[in-house]
Amino acid sequence: MNHLKSLIAVTILIFANFSVAADFDPNSLLVFRVGDGTNTLTNSVGPISILEVSKANGSILQTINIPTTALQVSGSATSEGAISLSSDRRTLTIGGYLPPFTGSGSLGSRTAAQAPRAFVTMDSTGTISPTTTLTNFYSTDNIRSGVAAGAGNYYFTGSSGPGSGIMFSGSSGTNQIADINSRQIQVRNGNLLYSTGSGTRGIYSFNGLPTSTTNASSLLTGVTGQGTSPYDFTFSPDGNTLYVADDGIGVQRFNFSNGSWTHAYNLTNGLTSGRAFGLHVDFGSSSNDVFWTSASDTGVNSIWKASDAGSAVAGTTLLAAGSNYAFRGLEASAVPEPSSVALLGFGTLALLGLRRLNQKS
Repeated sequence: MNHLKSLIAVTILIFANFSVAADFDPNSLLVFRVGDGTNTLTNSVGPISILEVSKANGSILQTINIPTTALQVSGSATSEGAISLSSDRRTLTIGGYLPPFTGSGSLGSRTAAQAPRAFVTMDSTGTISPTTTLTNFYSTDNIRSGVAAGAGNYYFTGSSGPGSGIMFSGSSGTNQIADINSRQIQVRNGNLLYSTGSGTRGIYSFNGLPTSTTNASSLLTGVTGQGTSPYDFTFSPDGNTLYVADDGIGVQRFNFSNGSWTHAYNLTNGLTSGRAFGLHVDFGSSSNDVFWTSASDTGVNSIWKASDAGSAVAGTTLLAAGSNYAFRGLEASAVPEPSSVALLGFGTLALLGLRRLNQKS
């Protein structure tokens, strides 16, 4: 009995000193938002926040602001602000520029000395890490997306050129993996994947997680009906369905059969322009719920939702960004760790307060 009292006392002490933000709802999304709602979005400054948004009705459940002194992105560069979950699905990596800025013009056109490229991460408690500077990365080029690959290793994408393209930063130093104008980057099944709207456009994959210069293999290129400006992309758990957010079309669905991909149809937003950037899909047994961020030539910027049951449908607005805001990247939310409740050993009690990022796709 005394042992039980001691165990309870230690558990209470752990919880008393474990301070976290409000729990993420398992039925929510995390969206990257740029802007402060007051000042017009420009290419020289852009405050960042991560919104937790209900998948059901688009309500904003909470807002996590990244200090403007820690990181910013361009308010007008739609290629910036992509977000990806880490290889263990627990961490978001957010790339941008570290203030204070010097020089003039767009952030992406400034040198690494004038606008240092940098990143922060957000863990499963909603905590933002200190800023890490990426020395001499993407000087006079855009930094677009990043992903954590474990053991302190990170990958980033951006415009092409020396110190640009797909870059690695980690325990073995920093290296350029590929000199390619790249957009979204992800880790899937232990392999590094990226999208590009330059050269032979589409989705590519490296074998494993390279730390030095190497070549990638094509995953989705040259398919009849495929768009030419891919951003985010999501595979089904079985790997036979692929959704791609395309800047000129909307969201495209591709099916894999008999050793090759075919274009099935497009999910659009019905606006003047079907521009799509961030993407998340909840895969179901009979239909898939598809969410994406989109902008139009008329200035509308929103999160859209469509239920894909096997045929082309138009999406509906889930949440409008609002005046002087823009949405970019989109990811799954973090939820409480369900299995930790069953782990009653003393060494695992602290896990009861932790949460992990959980993505169905």
